Amino acid sequence: MDQGPVLPQELFDLVIDHLLDDLESLRVCAVVSSSFLHSSRMHLFSHLKVGPFDQEHCIDELHEILTKSPVLAARVQSLHLWDHIMRRQSWFVKYPQLAPGVGHLSRTLPSLQRFCITVEAGFVHWANISDALRTAVCYTVTLPTLTCLELTGLYGLPFTLLANCPALRSVTLKWVTFDERDNLDFAVTVAACAGSPPTQLERLSIDLDTRVFVLLARWILLPQSPLDITRLTSFACTLDHKLDHFKVQDLLDVCAPTLEHFQLKNIRGPLDLSAAARLRTLRLHTADLPWLPSPPQPVALVVAIASESEMSQLDAAQISRSFAGVTFILAPQKEGKARERDLVDVSAAFAHRGMLRVLRSRLDEI
Repeated sequence: MDQGPVLPQELFDLVIDHLLDDLESLRVCAVVSSSFLHSSRMHLFSHLKVGPFDQEHCIDELHEILTKSPVLAARVQSLHLWDHIMRRQSWFVKYPQLAPGVGHLSRTLPSLQRFCITVEAGFVHWANISDALRTAVCYTVTLPTLTCLELTGLYGLPFTLLANCPALRSVTLKWVTFDERDNLDFAVTVAACAGSPPTQLERLSIDLDTRVFVLLARWILLPQSPLDITRLTSFACTLDHKLDHFKVQDLLDVCAPTLEHFQLKNIRGPLDLSAAARLRTLRLHTADLPWLPSPPQPVALVVAIASESEMSQLDAAQISRSFAGVTFILAPQKEGKARERDLVDVSAAFAHRGMLRVLRSRLDEI
């Protein structure tokens, strides 16, 4: 009797593809059925996350596995160095002997597209990281295949880290700071970046201290800076406290002609979006609504709201008349943890407020 699957293998592969970001489910699928094994194994190795030091596993072992299996190595698209350092020293600093392993690993991945470094519950200063690890990081960001860079919790970063990486199209900077020793005219940094081809960004997401944002904006707007935002299609800007709109406007003046998605939090003053002829989505928090800019064409508006009572104070009907579509997301304090599939449509409960779309995160249900 034929013991093979009744359903076609392509259907199993589609299920596995849908679970791409759910590593725990992929692990389960890999041991449940032979029909799931191949696709699950490929996806499990597509995203590598290297965490705190483990006596039973080391990065050299992972490098050896990938070296012996070029097929798996070629499937790796994302490399994530991660640490949670509450009440202890980061492995980025404490175990410099692991640094060569990071360098060897990145050289083994011919299809690497995304590189992330995340420090949670604290920060690590760039100067305290071993020379070998800094060299490995600098090498990785210049890979010709690397299009996405995400950095969280690193202090004292040199602006030169974002030079000589022309393949980069997406940069995310969260809770980072930069080396300010050359912050007057950037003369030393400009000299170090001489000859660097432009990094033509298409997506820029920043969540920074306001002072750090101002410094970064000055560097981006410098004519000699390798960072080019004239092709930016997505720009997300979150600041730790309200900032006069002028610095944000300076960046918008450069990227507005190509901008399609714009997200903003903590601004003080009106922004001019008249040049943003391609803008399709505008995302704000309720505190920024008094400065709601007027795009030159109808766009979709997304508003993050902390509570239903806060929403009741808004003239939602008036807002909806000014935009092609309006979506309110309730309880945005956890919004960053919620994926699109975690949002529940509760529009029916607010039908009396007009034709609005209201989503609530399952993570925030009470």
